[in-house]
Amino acid sequence: MSGYSKESGIFMKKYTMFQTIMNHRSIRNYKPEQISTHVLQEILKAGTRASTTGNMQVYSIIVTTEELLQGKIMEVHFRQNMVKQAPVCAHFLR
Repeated sequence: MSGYSKESGIFMKKYTMFQTIMNHRSIRNYKPEQISTHVLQEILKAGTRASTTGNMQVYSIIVTTEELLQGKIMEVHFRQNMVKQAPVCAHFLR
């Protein structure tokens, strides 16, 4: 593209978002390293910005590092071991 216009800027922004969505990958192997409280808060803050029906954000988030609770959460995640392997587990309830 030559030059810059409002329209080309909007196109590039949408294209970048499209690339982000198309390049998404799920991580199912976790390092045993703990995550800092600051980083966890930033991740949760970003997660709560996702749009919901009517922008009502009607959900709860359970965050835990306890193995016992992770085991219970694992049950609602189709018993996937990755839930217990992660140093921190977050589960969204709607």
